[in-house]
Amino acid sequence: MLINIRRFIRLISLTIFPRRCIGCQIKDFWICEKCLDKIPMSCERKISFAFSIFEYRNHIIRKAIWMLKFNKRYSVLQDLEEKINIGFNNFLKAQNLEGKNIILIPIPITKRSRVTRGYNQSELICKIITKNRKNLTFENKILLKSKNHLAQNKIKNKVERINNVRNSFEVKNEEKIKREIVVLIDDVTTTGATLDQARKSLNKAGVKKVFAFTLAH
Repeated sequence: MLINIRRFIRLISLTIFPRRCIGCQIKDFWICEKCLDKIPMSCERKISFAFSIFEYRNHIIRKAIWMLKFNKRYSVLQDLEEKINIGFNNFLKAQNLEGKNIILIPIPITKRSRVTRGYNQSELICKIITKNRKNLTFENKILLKSKNHLAQNKIKNKVERINNVRNSFEVKNEEKIKREIVVLIDDVTTTGATLDQARKSLNKAGVKKVFAFTLAH
């Protein structure tokens, strides 16, 4: 019954808000296969421990992330799912992590953002990655926000970004992550301040190694 209700709601949503490709305006997609194939995969790193799939300056990716974060169009991740998994496989291979037990931890958002958005986009990315992967665990009750700070995208200065997120995380249930490999998951890394602060908090809690994986940089 619940599944039927969800399908009904989805059909109504698609009728009221039909999908059109960000790149070419074709119907039924947020990003069609042809436009998706034209988006180059990223091979650069903003910070040493983080791996990103795309460049944020690409207009399709930038629009997709904007829709995900500020327009409640989380279904855009469905069109990116294959690329996300390919990118994560490349990350595992590059870091010699294939086959190892890994805990995925999404970067938490403020209570204000969760109420406004209705979800944490980084948690949705975690769910895509952990699907059908037995050696990956998704934990969203370990790394928590200890304070509500300004959104990082509203701050342009690097030093101010670092100060904005300083001491903004706390770690719960430390026994679950001691001596484990953790991969932080986020949508975008700009200066890397958020990921760096999160990594420091996890290191203090006894994590063996911390990496990060994001959609774009």
